[in-house]
Amino acid sequence: MTDEDDDGAIAGGAGDDTDDVAAGADGDETRLSRRWRALDRGWQALCLGLAIVAAHLVIYPV
Repeated sequence: MTDEDDDGAIAGGAGDDTDDVAAGADGDETRLSRRWRALDRGWQALCLGLAIVAAHLVIYPV
């Protein structure tokens, strides 16, 4: 059993879409960075792997 809500958010507010700037953060993070950190590590690894493969295909065309 996990601490996830029905919508996939982790209990405790770690996965919610609240504005971190209003919570006292320094405001340097973007929406993309918040979404990236909200992804599961498996999805992060998949996206990073696909980006590396795409970069290799561009640099070293088959």
